[in-house]
Amino acid sequence: MMQLFMGYKTFSWPRLPDTLCMEQEKYTQVLQQPESGEVLQELGERGQNVTGSGVFLGKEAAEQWQALCACYEKEGAGALYLPGRKPVTAVFTALTLDGTPREDRIAYRFAFHVTGVPEGQPQTYRVQAGECLWSAAQKAGVSAEALLAANPGKIRWVNELPEGLELSLP
Repeated sequence: MMQLFMGYKTFSWPRLPDTLCMEQEKYTQVLQQPESGEVLQELGERGQNVTGSGVFLGKEAAEQWQALCACYEKEGAGALYLPGRKPVTAVFTALTLDGTPREDRIAYRFAFHVTGVPEGQPQTYRVQAGECLWSAAQKAGVSAEALLAANPGKIRWVNELPEGLELSLP
C-alpha cells in the first residue's frame, strides 16, 4: 500500500505539496587522455536533495505556516516521510515564502538534504484532525492491523483518533 503522506520531525503536511523533486547527484571529473579523448571519472555520491513547493489554504493557513517555520528552525537531522517512499534521515536546508501571503492562502518552497536512512530510531506518525485508524495507517504506509498491534493501549476508539496522538510504526 502506497503512503500518501509527507512529514518531517513533528510536522505533518495537511495536504501534499504541489511539486516534489528528488535529485540524486554524483561527483564527476573529465580527464583528458592523450590521443584518446576524454574519460569521465565517477568520484562518488554527492547525495540526494528533495525540493518542492506548496500552498497552505483556508483559515488555518497562517497557523500551518508558523508550524512549518518552527520545524525549520529546529536544528539537526530528522526523519523525512515522502509520499510512496521509505523514510529517510534529512536536514531541512531551506524554507521560502512565495509571493504575498493572504489570510487564507500562503505559498512556500522548501528543500531538504538527505543524509541517510534512519537507524534504530523509532518511527512514529502524528495523527491529524479527523483521522481514524484506517486513514492514519494509509498515510503511514502500513496496515491498520499492524498499526493497532504496534500501539497497545494507545488507541481507544478506531473510528476517531485524537489529534496529535503519536503512534509507533511497526
